[in-house]
Amino acid sequence: MRSESTNARYTATIALSVLVVIVILMAGALAALTPVSRATFENPNVSTAARPLLQSGPASAACGEVPVPLGSASTYAVLSGAGVTNTGQTVLTGDIGAGPGSSVTGFPPGTYTGTENIANTASAGAEASLTTAYNNASGRSNCAVTVAGNIGGQTLTPGLYRSTSSLAISSGDLTLNGGGNPNGVFVFQIASALTTTSGRAVLLTNGAQAGNVYWSIGSSATLGTTSTMKGTLMAYASITLATGAHLDGRALARTGDVTLASNTVVVPVVTSVSTYSVNFTETGLPAATSWSATLGGVPGSSTTTTLGFTVANGSFDFQIGAMATFAATPSSGLVTVNGANVEKAIAFAAAGTAGVYTVTFTESGLVPGTTWSVAMDGGAVSSTAVTVAFVAASGTHAYTVGGVSGYNATPSSGNETVNGANAGQSVSFSSANGTGPGGGGGGGGPAGFPSWGWLLVGVAIVAALLGGAALVLRRRGKQPSPTPPA
Repeated sequence: MRSESTNARYTATIALSVLVVIVILMAGALAALTPVSRATFENPNVSTAARPLLQSGPASAACGEVPVPLGSASTYAVLSGAGVTNTGQTVLTGDIGAGPGSSVTGFPPGTYTGTENIANTASAGAEASLTTAYNNASGRSNCAVTVAGNIGGQTLTPGLYRSTSSLAISSGDLTLNGGGNPNGVFVFQIASALTTTSGRAVLLTNGAQAGNVYWSIGSSATLGTTSTMKGTLMAYASITLATGAHLDGRALARTGDVTLASNTVVVPVVTSVSTYSVNFTETGLPAATSWSATLGGVPGSSTTTTLGFTVANGSFDFQIGAMATFAATPSSGLVTVNGANVEKAIAFAAAGTAGVYTVTFTESGLVPGTTWSVAMDGGAVSSTAVTVAFVAASGTHAYTVGGVSGYNATPSSGNETVNGANAGQSVSFSSANGTGPGGGGGGGGPAGFPSWGWLLVGVAIVAALLGGAALVLRRRGKQPSPTPPA
């Protein structure tokens, strides 16, 4: 027979083991109760990958960038502080230079159309201009939009973009949308390296020009095989173009080498184009109310009565962002610019006004108190209640349901038609991992039993086991010691 102390240790060990198991289960339940992340506001008129960036980048003239002053470095297709190495049939349209480094090899077979300056006064002046330009670009802060990781597959509009680490174009092509303004400037500040993978491209649309794109790179740049880059690369260290890569811009390295391999580099020519203002002027909103509009794919917002854009001649779609308590007339349409500024009046009417109707989105499946959102016609509204509402005039209105961590929404987007009456749309949320109604959002456990329920069950089991162990120990402590045999 086991001794009394052995029995006590045995009982305590069992209780402790069960306690450890229950604590692990409780930790999982607590993790499931972690609050869901705040819903992301999305613009239904822009590709999914582009939405976070476009929503963050105001389009007003106050946030515009001016060209980076390149000085005497502007004529160089390739410029290096250390040296230039080439293999294969590289073709440079522009000057080539190095300084203070003096090693330039591979020309021929490589060719260039401009002047070669190696460790001379001209190259020293160009490197000085490069330093000035690099510091100018990297020191800007006007309306900076944060970007990170891979920006392939996204669409960006003119402005200043800042990365605190490396940046890559790898999972798709990057589109730079000029928004109808050929003078729009793109400046990228990259704290570390810039990399493009094989075959990736930077695409220019709606008037964007390669000569107005600048990349300030804190370390080195690498362009993948057969990739296509647009803009002036200003790297603190080195620049490498893999075989067949094309650069419509400049490869300017401050301290390191420029390495080439059967590439084409063309110094871009910037075409100066006359631009004009398109000003939307609102009436009907209370003073200081924030409202928004998108013109030619470029978003903007204002808390005054006027919201302005700058574009060249042409025709541009516009859309006024939907709001929770006011409807805009017109809410969308076409603006044509033909050699003059354009003024467009927008009248807002409050909910309850004749011709203004409510569009209500009602959710099911979320844990009570979870924040969710809907974007309609470019405007976003969030709520912790089961409904999100907009007001709108008759017509068809595009909407997108914001993402909620751990959930899938059905439908996630679509069109809502208002036809002289209030309208509504049900949105059903389901677990993204299939473990119950809450899934990763914190709402469910096995067989639909809520996580908080399992947490309470675990606490009860632990309390019962500890209480039982304590009772056994107390009873054994009260038993008399056995009388030794005579």
